[in-house]
Amino acid sequence: MMGPRVSVVIVNYNGLRFLETCLKSLLDSTYKDFEIILVDGDSKDGSVEYLEKKFSKEPRLKIVPLRRNYGPSMSRNIGYKYTNPSSEFILFLDNDTEIEDDCLEKIVEKMKNDASIGAAQPKIRIMSDRKKIYAAGGIVDYYGRTWHLGSDEYDHGQYDSASETFYAQGAAIIVRRSIIEKIGLFDPAYFIYYDETDLCWRIWLAGYKVSVIPEVVVYHYGGGVRRPKDPRQEYFMFFHLRKNHLMTMFKNYSLLNIFKYSLPFQVRMLLIAVRWGLSRKEAKAMAYYKAFWWILTHIGLIVRRRMFVQKIRKISDEELMSKMKRPTS
Repeated sequence: MMGPRVSVVIVNYNGLRFLETCLKSLLDSTYKDFEIILVDGDSKDGSVEYLEKKFSKEPRLKIVPLRRNYGPSMSRNIGYKYTNPSSEFILFLDNDTEIEDDCLEKIVEKMKNDASIGAAQPKIRIMSDRKKIYAAGGIVDYYGRTWHLGSDEYDHGQYDSASETFYAQGAAIIVRRSIIEKIGLFDPAYFIYYDETDLCWRIWLAGYKVSVIPEVVVYHYGGGVRRPKDPRQEYFMFFHLRKNHLMTMFKNYSLLNIFKYSLPFQVRMLLIAVRWGLSRKEAKAMAYYKAFWWILTHIGLIVRRRMFVQKIRKISDEELMSKMKRPTS
């Protein structure tokens, strides 16, 4: 099937074991008018060498090797710069995914038929248990906390009537090029985590909607990965999660709601960090303290990004918060 051109941007970092499954599923698509931009963050596992040997004759694949690992946020932005300007839709796909053969076809059809959709995601299931849901959408509460809709539930069609979601999962998110040109891409300061939440928050504020397309299925290996036990990995995860969580609220909320929801959450963070410190969970406690410090030392950057977001705002917080979850604790 031919139609509007799609650019698929995949970020890879030491993901050699996933690449064949991911790329083969894309290349077997019933939809034919697409290209693949694979951005490699200086992998040390032979990923680039494998791609150059295995897919050297594949004209739809373009490999972009980087000299360092910039993280998913910036790497996706770099990949976007290499996309064909005629592509109407950009699909950002994790390297540890597998799509069904009609995935692109159905997603494009949905986007074509509803111009109000700025971004969308398919239903994502866990690769290691293909009947179990990783995410059928993304939920955000007033404090900016996020959840995956349907996470770890067996798929009995309970989310097949879903049409909108607050944010689409970065593992498989398709965005209109015209929207990207208006509101920008992923914030590179995030490095990893919350970047898709921030992007989708901006899309809603700009007057467009974010949809879930449950009739389309993508399988995600990362859906089976649990929290790291290594203290360094724990520090990395909690630092970026809370840093980006706070920055997302500072950038996208009105000033009133920053005081109403961000400040109480920061107090909660501080109390949790103190408790972790007293219970010898130093890595997690330090991650929270460093997240606070990062915010304080980058306040100028945050203010500039916030000014841009507020300029593109078309709807009020009150309108958008109707799509958010009321906090229960």
